[in-house]
Amino acid sequence: MTGTQAERAKPAAGTTLQARISQAQTHIRGNNQRTRLSGTTAPAPGRSCTPAFSLIELLTVIAVIAILSAILIPVVQYTRQSARESTSISNLRQIATALNLYATEHEGRYPPGYFYKPGEGERIWTVELSPYLNQESGSGESARNIFVSPLAEIPVRDGSFRQGVVPSTYSVHGLICADISNGDTRLRQSGILRPTEVILVGEGTQRSNSSYSNASFSNPSAFRTSDSPEPLDRLIPTGSDADGVGGALRYRARGAVPVAFVDGHTELMKKGTVTYANVIADR
Repeated sequence: MTGTQAERAKPAAGTTLQARISQAQTHIRGNNQRTRLSGTTAPAPGRSCTPAFSLIELLTVIAVIAILSAILIPVVQYTRQSARESTSISNLRQIATALNLYATEHEGRYPPGYFYKPGEGERIWTVELSPYLNQESGSGESARNIFVSPLAEIPVRDGSFRQGVVPSTYSVHGLICADISNGDTRLRQSGILRPTEVILVGEGTQRSNSSYSNASFSNPSAFRTSDSPEPLDRLIPTGSDADGVGGALRYRARGAVPVAFVDGHTELMKKGTVTYANVIADR
């Protein structure tokens, strides 16, 4: 190559380098413009380009979770309460059946709610009924499952299970299953004129000092006295409907009391619907 040709080649090489630099600058400017338009920032060297939640997206997810919780939690609570009520009703149905079997085998008399004999100690109706519920000893976990309602609000202490006493959160009718400590005044099956109306056993108020219910209902007094003068269609007083003193119906099932009648059928009776026709058994 001659000197003249070499001199002519130099400007061409310089022009090519400048063209490449210009292309690179144009490419960089284009990338920056696309970045501004898309609202994203190019990742720093060595960092991944993994997308993240924006604040609005995160708040939306939290709001959806809160709404679902507000819907599902009451549904779960309602389902659990319904299951407890169904279990209590099932317990009462079994107890009523056993009570009637006992009466059939004992000349129409139901088991005494309570009795005490010097030298023999005390016994309550749950112990008398245990053989009819396939319970050998009438104590322990099997008795707890039948005689202790899942609706009970005061936990029944294990020490309450002792010889002759199987505590229960259910109470029986105070005249049909009367206390025979001072004489037998129990009403026979044949003397119950309205078996479809009279409550035989149901959820009772729990005593605070013992955690279980009285053996039999005593409030109102028509539960345990004969020839009560109260009109049958009159509503019984509901009182405070609270645990602490035993002997009354306890409306634990969302304002209703689970009961079983003399004829064996069960029902959830709303507060304010129980009349003396459900209590008075001898007329």
